[in-house]
Amino acid sequence: MEPRRRERRVIAIAGAAALVAVGLNIAFSAVVAHRRRKRRELPGFTAQVNLSAAAIKRTTDRIISKSRETYDSVAAVPLDKVSFANVIAPLAELDALQFPLVQACVLPRMVSPSEDVRKASAEAEKLLDSHFVLCRQREDVYRVIKAFTVKGERIGPEATRFLQFLVKEFERNGVKLSQSKRKEMEKLKSHIDALNLKYLQNLNDFTKFLLLGEDELAGMPFEFLKDLEKADGKFKVPLTSYHVTPVLEHCKVGSTRKQIAVAYGQKGGKDNVAILENLVQLRHKFAKLLGYTNYADFAIEPRMPKTSRKILEFLEEMSEQLSDVANRELNILKDLKIKEEGNAQFGMEDLLYYIKRAEEFKVDLDVGEIKQYFPVGLVISGMLKIFQDLFALRFDEIKDVDVWHDTVRVFSVWDASSSDLLGYFFLDIFSREGKYAHTCVVTLQNGCLCSNGTRKVPAAVILSQCPKEFDGNSALLRFPEVVRLFHEFSHVVHHVSNRATFSRFSGLRLEGDFAEIPSLLLENWCYESISLKMMSGFHQDITKSISSEACQSLKRRRDLFAGLKMKQEILLCESFCYLSNEVE
Repeated sequence: MEPRRRERRVIAIAGAAALVAVGLNIAFSAVVAHRRRKRRELPGFTAQVNLSAAAIKRTTDRIISKSRETYDSVAAVPLDKVSFANVIAPLAELDALQFPLVQACVLPRMVSPSEDVRKASAEAEKLLDSHFVLCRQREDVYRVIKAFTVKGERIGPEATRFLQFLVKEFERNGVKLSQSKRKEMEKLKSHIDALNLKYLQNLNDFTKFLLLGEDELAGMPFEFLKDLEKADGKFKVPLTSYHVTPVLEHCKVGSTRKQIAVAYGQKGGKDNVAILENLVQLRHKFAKLLGYTNYADFAIEPRMPKTSRKILEFLEEMSEQLSDVANRELNILKDLKIKEEGNAQFGMEDLLYYIKRAEEFKVDLDVGEIKQYFPVGLVISGMLKIFQDLFALRFDEIKDVDVWHDTVRVFSVWDASSSDLLGYFFLDIFSREGKYAHTCVVTLQNGCLCSNGTRKVPAAVILSQCPKEFDGNSALLRFPEVVRLFHEFSHVVHHVSNRATFSRFSGLRLEGDFAEIPSLLLENWCYESISLKMMSGFHQDITKSISSEACQSLKRRRDLFAGLKMKQEILLCESFCYLSNEVE
C-alpha cells in the first residue's frame, strides 16, 4: 500500500507545485463556461456535447494554444531541476483537462444532425491530430522527460507506467529522427490522417440503395419488406448493414445476394479503393522511416506479441488446426447450394444464407420469429437490469440535459452499495441521416484524480443504428444486433467502473491487448436463459418472454460452423499482416 499512498501524495503536491497546471485548469474552465446554457449540470462532468461549428473552431484553437503553453513550460525546466511536479504532473494534468474538450470537438463528426457542424468537427479532428503529433515530436520536451527518467525519483507504479508511455509515444512519433526525416514523417502522417478521414467520410456519406423486385427478394420476411420504401414498383434496399445482413441471410436468389454483397463491399466507390492503395504505401514509408520493417510491426509493437512475425506464426498454426473442420463445414454448405441452385459456384455472398439454411436443419429455431421477442426498448431496459445485478450498479436516467439530438438519453451510474457516483453514459441508438453507421462506444471524458484532489468521472456514448419506432410500435432487433449492443454496453460499464489515477489509463485507453476481453466475456450472457428472458418479450405482449427451448437453440446455433467462422477472422488478420509485409 505504501507506493500507492506515495503516488497519491505526489499527485496532490504536484498541483500546488506546478503553477502552470493550475493556470491551465483556470483557462480550460473558461473555455467550458462560455458555452454553458440553462441545462441540468452533471457533477464531475465538464465535456460539452452540443457545440456549434463556430464553437468547435474556437475550442480547437484554445486547446492547441494551451497545449503549446504547457509544453513550452515543461521544455523550459532546467535539466538539473527536473521533478515529477514540474515535468510529469503538468503533462498528466493537461491530458486530463483537454481530453473532454477534444472529444467535444470530434464527437459531432459522428452524431450531429447538422452537416456544417459535422464538417467543422472533421476539420477540428484533423487539426488536433496534427498538433498532438507535433507535440510528441518536440525534442526539447523529450530531453527534459528523459532527464527525469534518469533522476530516479520514486513516483509509484501507475506514475511510472505513465512515464514509460510518454517516452514511448515521443519515440514512436520520431523524436529521435533528424530534422529532415522528421519533416518527411510529418508530411506522411498528415497525408495518412487526411486519407483516413476521407475514407471514413466516404463511408459515412454513402447513401446508395438498390432497386429490387419482389421476385428478386424471394425468401425475405414480410416484416423486412413492409418497412422498405418503393420506387417504380420495386423495393429500395439501402446499403446499410441493418438491411444488407438480412438479405444475405434470407434471400433465396443467389444473384441478388451477390449483387447486394458486391455493392455493399464497394461502399465509398473507386475513391476508397484508391485511398486504400495509397494508405498501404504511405504507411509502409512511415514505418520504414521510424526503423520498422513494415507497418504491421509498427502497429503491433505496443502489444504483447511485439512483431508481426509472431502474429503470423500464431495465425498460421491456428489456421492449420482448423483446416479440416472448416473444410468439412464448407462442404456441407456447398452441397446445400448444389441442391438448391445447381452447380453454381459457391461465393462469400452465399456464406450467411447457407449457414442459416444448415442451422435450420440442425437447430429448431425460426430466426424471424425470434426477432419478434426483441423490441429495442425492452432489450435496453433488460440489458441495464442485467448489468445492475451483475456489478451492483444503479442506473438513473437524467432529464433536461443538453444533448445533440432529442432521441439521446442520458444516465448516471452509481455504486449501489456505497452510493458513489461512478460516471455517465449517453444512449444514442436510433438511426438518422448523417450519423455514424456502426455500433460502437465513444469516450467523452476519462476518469482520473486531479491535482487538486477532486476526481473527474468517466463518461461515454454508445452509438447504434437501431430502426426507429413505426406507427407507435417499438422497432425489433435481430439477435446478432442484441449481442452487438450488449457487447458495446459492456465497454461502457468497463469504462465507468475504472478508477485509474491518470486519465491516460482510464477506461478504453488501457492496454490494447486487454481492451476487448471484458466485452467478449460478458457477451456470453446473451446466450443464457436467465438474461435472455430479461431482455425479451413478444412485441404484441411483452409479458411473454422468449421460451427456454429457444434460448437453448440460440446457444447451440452459436457453436455451429465455428471452424469456418474462425477461419474468416484469421483471414482478415493475415491479410493485414501480409499486405504490410509485402509492400516494396
